Amino acid sequence: MPLLTRLIEIGEKLAANRYRNETDVREAIVLPVLSDLGWDIFDTDRVRREYSVGGRRVDYALFTNATSPSVFVEVKAPNAAKDGDRQLFEYAFHEGAPFAILVDGREWSFYLPGEQGNYAERRVQKVDITERDASDSCSVFERYLRADRVKDGSALRDAREDYKSASRLREAVTYIPKAWGELVNESDDLLIDLIAEKVVSLVGFRPDDEQVEAFLAKLQTENLSKPSSATEKRNNSASLETSRVTQPDLTDIRKISSQKGLRQVPLIIFGNRSEHADAISALIYILKYFASRDNNFLERFAEKAPGRRRNHISKVRSQVYPAKPELEIYTTDDLGGGWWLGTNIANREKERLIKIACEVAGFSFGRDVQIELPNTHG
Repeated sequence: MPLLTRLIEIGEKLAANRYRNETDVREAIVLPVLSDLGWDIFDTDRVRREYSVGGRRVDYALFTNATSPSVFVEVKAPNAAKDGDRQLFEYAFHEGAPFAILVDGREWSFYLPGEQGNYAERRVQKVDITERDASDSCSVFERYLRADRVKDGSALRDAREDYKSASRLREAVTYIPKAWGELVNESDDLLIDLIAEKVVSLVGFRPDDEQVEAFLAKLQTENLSKPSSATEKRNNSASLETSRVTQPDLTDIRKISSQKGLRQVPLIIFGNRSEHADAISALIYILKYFASRDNNFLERFAEKAPGRRRNHISKVRSQVYPAKPELEIYTTDDLGGGWWLGTNIANREKERLIKIACEVAGFSFGRDVQIELPNTHG
């Protein structure tokens, strides 16, 4: 009988509770499936029943050579496979069988006992014949248990590749919170744009990038204040300590900020102090200052300033926000000389642009130019 037809028939009988005990599972499910997969179930050199393992017995040991078993199959009564994986692993370890299968008729669990992880992590597939599509189940059985594939080693190779893929996936899942934390902490411009566009879809108006960035900074602060483990506490402390070491010396800036009556963003250029109402005003001041000293500054700056999805500066005003023409009128500023700057920029991106401007102008950020933008440092 073709395997697909066999699995459909078994699924129908399982649903009708036609298999009563372990013997029924062995004789009416496992052996017919093995036969359909190309195993000669009457060849006792290939399919050995009640195979002795350290004084105990595994239901079936499948051999493709005369020296060692390639697959162990342990059979349990319907719905009685609990803790059967422990017993099966003991058998496999004792004999060095690379592949092991636990069957209760309804569920078939395919294991690689020699790999790392707990029992569930070393299970490369589980097939529930009553729940899974029969053709899908058929593909799994043929991939791991067809006699010729077991013999030439391709079944085991595929199982190991599937295990590695599942292992990589589990590892990737554990890094999702870390990735989210870093996106929030760095105020990634794509994340900011996604949030802003979602706000547009909800209320019809787009918040400034700075407002979204402030929300993300607050979110990150709240996350850091509630570490989930001692390890996270240590990591957060190390991260904050690193940021203190790598930040430029802003002692003079902080002194200015603490003086009563000064504005939000203090700036020092070559010892000359000025205060600006907001970060974008400070950025515009810096760009215009450098442009006044060098007629070619803005052209060179424009070559290095593009963001990942748009220009920040262009001689064609409409090219600053090519995908969002509605931002052109209210969020661009004339820098002079025909150059236009997009002003809907997150503070971290403003800081990046200021550093680029210093580099293009040949000055040192943190020494020649000192500024502390809101929400860019912890």
